[in-house]
Amino acid sequence: MRCVQDLNDDSRFIEFYNLVFMQYNKNDDGSLEPLKQKNIDTGMGLERMARILQNVPNNYETDLIFPIMEKAASMALVSYGKADDAMRTNLKVIGDHMRAVVYLISDGVIPSNIGRGYVVRRLIRRVVRTGRLIGMRGDGHENSEGAFLPSLAETVISLSSEIDPDVESRRKSILGELLREELRFVQTLGRGEKLLDELLDEALGSAGGDKPCLSGKDVFLLYDTYGFPIEITAEIASERGVTIDMKGFDIEMENQRKQSQAAHNVIKLSVGNETEIVKSIPDTEFLGYESLFATAVVKALLINGNPVENVSEGTDVEILLDRTPFYAESGGQVGDNGFLYVYGEEGGKQNAVIQIKDVQKSLGNIFVHKGTIKQGSVEVGKKIDAAVDGKLRQGAKAHHTATHLLQSALKSVIGSETSQAGSLVAFDRLRFDFSFHRPLTEKELLEIESLVNQWISDATHLETNVMALQDAKNAGATAMFGEKYGEQSCRGPWGVDGTVRWNSCQ
Repeated sequence: MRCVQDLNDDSRFIEFYNLVFMQYNKNDDGSLEPLKQKNIDTGMGLERMARILQNVPNNYETDLIFPIMEKAASMALVSYGKADDAMRTNLKVIGDHMRAVVYLISDGVIPSNIGRGYVVRRLIRRVVRTGRLIGMRGDGHENSEGAFLPSLAETVISLSSEIDPDVESRRKSILGELLREELRFVQTLGRGEKLLDELLDEALGSAGGDKPCLSGKDVFLLYDTYGFPIEITAEIASERGVTIDMKGFDIEMENQRKQSQAAHNVIKLSVGNETEIVKSIPDTEFLGYESLFATAVVKALLINGNPVENVSEGTDVEILLDRTPFYAESGGQVGDNGFLYVYGEEGGKQNAVIQIKDVQKSLGNIFVHKGTIKQGSVEVGKKIDAAVDGKLRQGAKAHHTATHLLQSALKSVIGSETSQAGSLVAFDRLRFDFSFHRPLTEKELLEIESLVNQWISDATHLETNVMALQDAKNAGATAMFGEKYGEQSCRGPWGVDGTVRWNSCQ
């Protein structure tokens, strides 16, 4: 059943049940693609059911959230029952967000600047800012250093103890994470608020008869430098009667994204007749898991992004093949090096040698071989022999496996709170990035090093399998959040603890 719903939570009519028939995925270009698995969603959530059974005017005043709001009200020295609408709205924001962040952190989502971690950080910062706005201060919670989030979290955890014991078991971790986040944000909040006040004064003073507006550049400065989520800036500006230039903010964000992509040397086939090239070239067939050598056909040649029919000695070139044994940079692992050889008709005299220095993916699954013509010339349509440098590939394989061992050792020593945040797998070294709330101690570093060295000494057998992504997950593969994986993905190696440590195989 669906009733008419006002935007106000305490309106006369409420929606407590509806049916949403989900059958399409909307693509970036606006087209609708039928879902493989169509489904029906009902709006009958736990909060709505509790609201009906407990006969309260809104979801927030059920026993699922109201105790959190009561705790926040007491810490702000106000009474929810006597509070005005603005105060009640602030308390609802705090109650709703606090419950969310406690459960997210309990599930292992640590505040950060990427992916789910950034969602948690934004929610926490909104609670901190809202709480300070209504006068909340710490109430002497152990080691709180004046912060109020730990005390609020205690209330959430106590509400959860009977229905989700895991939340209680992670109490110490949750409280510690919230305390660190609050204190870290408070350090920059004062400077950011001072700057925002100055910017709002300027916007109000220069508006004249127009509606005062905060520029997108200024909004981005607050976001990028002071960690102000866009919602907080919008709220504060709205309180002063100032709008924000979201279009300008989006432009600044897009500029930063482009700069970041350029810094990471992302390959794009940005040529005038790119569409024609893409239509004529299917995805590259990758053979590199089975062999370091293959015969292939040259499908396209590019010089400075422009298509050409042939290339001669001494020229830097990008080569697209129909199949390849070369691994393209992915999952933190660098692209293979090696050579392409062009022979005369029916295996005659060697006509050309191309040294491959890097391989990248572009436009889906097209491999771009970047190299230099060392001898002779090559043209589109020619057959070539592709040979990967086996010694370099072996170095990359060893370092790739070592990243999995390092991840397993980290989790064994410091627990599941840590998560991988990136890696570099090169021929001669590796770099492993991870998020954690504090530096590792000397003892922890030695223990991690000892574990990895022990596993290497054990010479555990490694097995690499290529299978469908869902099959890999069903087999126990660990996919990193935020990573993109193809339908056919690699699983392995088997972890020393019997699980699969999986990202992208070498």
